[in-house]
Amino acid sequence: MFGTLKVKHDGKVLPQLVKPLMAIGCLLAMLLPFHTNAEQIEVTGSAKIVNNNIDKAREQAINQALNYASLRSGVSFNSQQQISQGSLTQDTFSMQRMGSASNIELVSELVSGNSITVVLSLYIDDASQVEQCQQSALKAAILLPQADIRHPVQLNYGHLNNFPEALTLRMGEILNNQSQTSFAKVHANERLYNKNDLVNFKGYRIPSWLGELTDTQYILKTDILDMSTEPYTSSFLGLVEHTPLRQFTFKLQLYHGISGEVVWSETLSTNAEWDFKRQETVMPNSQRFWSSAYGQAIYAQLQQSIISMDDALNCRPVLGQIVAKQGDRIIINLGRNNGIKLGDKLLIVLQKNIPDRLNNMRALVTENTTKVSVDQVSEDTATAVIANIDSAENIQIQDIAIKL
Repeated sequence: MFGTLKVKHDGKVLPQLVKPLMAIGCLLAMLLPFHTNAEQIEVTGSAKIVNNNIDKAREQAINQALNYASLRSGVSFNSQQQISQGSLTQDTFSMQRMGSASNIELVSELVSGNSITVVLSLYIDDASQVEQCQQSALKAAILLPQADIRHPVQLNYGHLNNFPEALTLRMGEILNNQSQTSFAKVHANERLYNKNDLVNFKGYRIPSWLGELTDTQYILKTDILDMSTEPYTSSFLGLVEHTPLRQFTFKLQLYHGISGEVVWSETLSTNAEWDFKRQETVMPNSQRFWSSAYGQAIYAQLQQSIISMDDALNCRPVLGQIVAKQGDRIIINLGRNNGIKLGDKLLIVLQKNIPDRLNNMRALVTENTTKVSVDQVSEDTATAVIANIDSAENIQIQDIAIKL
């Protein structure tokens, strides 16, 4: 069942990597059933070598390759600490996907100049064996306002004044390229200002109001909790300066656009060398920043967050809303971008908002059997005609539409 580990570095075998990769393979073999119907894929990861620290660069390259495997075939790797200094240091290791991996091989490693590249090979089993629920045929629109930062003074190091905007744009790019359940509507120049999550706007929770305003099903709020940098240190009478580590911790909260409730939340943390000069001004939207060790570490965490969010949204139906109605014709805030096509059948669910004990509006739905067929589709909306005139009188703006 296990293939040969072909681990080479300039023609030499790297024994320090054989053990961790074999540990991963053995653990997966025990946890996951073996199927003859398997697909072999190869993924590549690369990283920049900083301060001649090949072990750290190798760790980043392997993690990047595992992330690419996750995004390409739905495999999700989770552990407290996957790899440290090129070795597996944590026994807690699990996988989630709409399929499973029965074997992992480290095919090759190449060091060229100041970069390292690794190639991993994985055998992916039939997805139908372990699928927990049927993935929705539609994608949800997610509003991405500008990220907030808890300690803005931390941006002074590197003069990263526009970092929250750059991070939001990068998150939207990754989400659009890699998410299987959603796509982004990026508003990187607009901040979601609220002193607490229960602030209301005209009696409605802010996420619900924003969802209606932007025709999105969810709002993703990003809070940057820590971007602190360790002090620069030097040796040899101050002649040699060591690159400091910089932290990056952020929290993501996904709000439902109808109920205003948090449906998913995650906090991620990483650190990497800040390999820029002490007083240098760094452009956070530049390729130089995102190809640095620090930028790559952040990028990997953003990728992992999209995988986790996809897992949370995979079993949730995409709920559209009626945004306009005239007579028996309705317009729904689901369109071609969401996956709606001409002729699609939609079920209409009646909704009304009632005040709670604090006079905040809460969504309530009631049963309804009205079904409509889409006869016009634009990028963000769809139009349908209600066949039953009696049903048309009951249907109102803000009622919910679900694809059948």
